[in-house]
Amino acid sequence: MVVQRGFRAPPSYHEERLRNAPVGYFFDVMTHGFGAMQDYAAQVPVADRWAIAAYMRALQYSQHATVDDVPVDQRAGLDQAAAA
Repeated sequence: MVVQRGFRAPPSYHEERLRNAPVGYFFDVMTHGFGAMQDYAAQVPVADRWAIAAYMRALQYSQHATVDDVPVDQRAGLDQAAAA
């Protein structure tokens, strides 16, 4: 919707630049805004901004995870889940 209203398309959170950004970067953008994006400090409490940033990071990991990211003692469960 923002693009249809003349704003630039936001980047994907899965871009390498944003995957490599510290999680505090996302908190800072929500707190202070960035470019044409307004800040959300007044609308979103601090704890929620951190929770959103952590969730964004989890989504990034979910799309770029490898078997090496899974603890060794839990890897056998991956094969069982795939077979089910």
